Amino acid sequence: MDQRKEYDEPCTIEFFGQDYTQPLDIEPVDLIISQYAGFVGQATKQYLKPRGILLCNDSHGDATLAQFDKTFELIGVMGSTNELIQTGLDDYFRLPKGKDVDVAEVKKTMKGLMYTKSVENYVFQKRRD
Repeated sequence: MDQRKEYDEPCTIEFFGQDYTQPLDIEPVDLIISQYAGFVGQATKQYLKPRGILLCNDSHGDATLAQFDKTFELIGVMGSTNELIQTGLDDYFRLPKGKDVDVAEVKKTMKGLMYTKSVENYVFQKRRD
């Protein structure tokens, strides 16, 4: 993270072992990581700085919800060797046979969908307020 940061302050990483659906006593952050934990991105987006990063997978549908949330923009995916890929992003979040994504169903089932092309992790940027 220190190699890619775009600010002078030192990078600090903190883990909060608490229920993310409850109010958090934190200042806005640059990065939120959601891994196999439900809809972290949706529950914590108010704590993410404008242009901040949401790194998430789609095990519970968190990446799907971010993709269809105007708050976020997909800016990359993490490849199989953990490299950031920023091209061909329109190929993700497409269902077979051109079916539409039912966001309400994803929220209800808390399961990611079987897209024609997927990766382990997606990188979203919070749009400017």
